[in-house]
Amino acid sequence: MIKRNNSARIFTYLFLGIITFVSIYPLYFAFISSFKNLAEYTQSNTAFPASMNLENYAYVFRNMEFSRFILNSIITVTTGMVLYIIICNAAGFALGLLRFRFKLSIFSFILFFQIFPQMVIAAQVFRICSKIGLMNSYIGLVLVWTAYFAPFGTYIMSTYYATIPRSMIESARIDGAGVFRQLFSIMMPMATPMIGTIGIVGSLAMWTELPFSLLLISEPAKRPLSLGIAIMKGEHGIPVPVLSAAILVSAAIPLILYFIFQKTIHMGSTAGAVKG
Repeated sequence: MIKRNNSARIFTYLFLGIITFVSIYPLYFAFISSFKNLAEYTQSNTAFPASMNLENYAYVFRNMEFSRFILNSIITVTTGMVLYIIICNAAGFALGLLRFRFKLSIFSFILFFQIFPQMVIAAQVFRICSKIGLMNSYIGLVLVWTAYFAPFGTYIMSTYYATIPRSMIESARIDGAGVFRQLFSIMMPMATPMIGTIGIVGSLAMWTELPFSLLLISEPAKRPLSLGIAIMKGEHGIPVPVLSAAILVSAAIPLILYFIFQKTIHMGSTAGAVKG
């Protein structure tokens, strides 16, 4: 029995070690590569750099329109997040707390919509956006992002609002509060931790999204950061050290947001546990 427990423990540690290595190695590789020049990278692409050379980072901002890509992403992701948060909260509030016909059917449809990968619906998205003039448009990209990512946020918010006692809604109605006031003045302030959680998840999904960006945006000046980095290598033929520097810079902004809202994310992740 003891031997069996030891074998299971060794297997668990070995499995976790492999998962940790697979997760960390790409970050380690990008980090060390970003400080190497091409000759040093060619000589050994896995060794630690001889010095912390920042020339690759300077090259990215100086020659690749990187600042423009970052600005495009900030504009589209910020606009998309405002729309995403409003839609997820409004739909989550309706599905979680209100009573109306076909509620279960609508909720099931939202869950069903989440199973489709982006590439499966890409052709129809391209067709619709072409017909209504949303190609090469920030608005088109924002609407498509919101439509694709909102079902998950709606599901999370509806399960959260469903844990709130209906007596609060009934009390608000007695005091004369309409549906919009119930949502924006009462429910959303209470749901701040969960809103922070879906906000981080949604913003990361939009920040790193590539298939729809590649499909809808062809003008170089309107490319978001993920698309700009993806096309960098093909258009400019940049080496791996420069590409690594670009990837690390693109990851820095979401990482900063995570550390800023870390406390909110933790509160959101445990909100369901304390509500019950």
